Amino acid sequence: MKFSPRLPIVAGMVLFCMVLPACTGAPPPAPIAEAPAAVDGAITGWADLLGPTSAPENWQVEPCENPVLLCVTANGEILGTVERFSHPLSAADLPGGVPPTSAAQRQFLEIWVADHYAAMESDRAGADPNLQFSAESPEPARVGSLPGLRYGYTITHPNGKVFDRTVGYVATDGDRVYVFVTGVISGDPSGSFSDANDLATFEPHLATIMEELRL
Repeated sequence: MKFSPRLPIVAGMVLFCMVLPACTGAPPPAPIAEAPAAVDGAITGWADLLGPTSAPENWQVEPCENPVLLCVTANGEILGTVERFSHPLSAADLPGGVPPTSAAQRQFLEIWVADHYAAMESDRAGADPNLQFSAESPEPARVGSLPGLRYGYTITHPNGKVFDRTVGYVATDGDRVYVFVTGVISGDPSGSFSDANDLATFEPHLATIMEELRL
């Protein structure tokens, strides 16, 4: 059975509520020093992916106990997380099969982002037709040694108040698709960061972290 390229990212948004402390009242996910076990047969935990890290002054960036999450902390408190996951590129339900060239892979990523935007806009409109979806044009970004795309979108209420802000990176090596995503969902504990200002402060450092990944 083939899977739409939108499924992994939607699953990732659901996962936020499964792992963040605000969803359950549980203690924050504890950073760890050792690499956790593999979770998808191709990528191990964040500890094996991280190269040199970058963070605002007095902030720390470390793998969480959950291997799919990267913890961003300050003064011993978690500010947010970055989620990562991957899936076989061949599982994407797109015409033409696996793209064999770098140009075709770039086109695949652009289609992946467009499909994700359409899925999220439809999902939010179904929840509240008054919400306004604003997508950013994907930009070339280096994800480790892989060429990738940075994408993002903002969903606002009619009065301009932000409901949802998402920032993500997607890349492929021709075999698998790698996705890294974070964001804020106002009034919803499933958001990766609880404060939009914290997310904005961290974004430039996230770009550096993406460039230094061991991919």
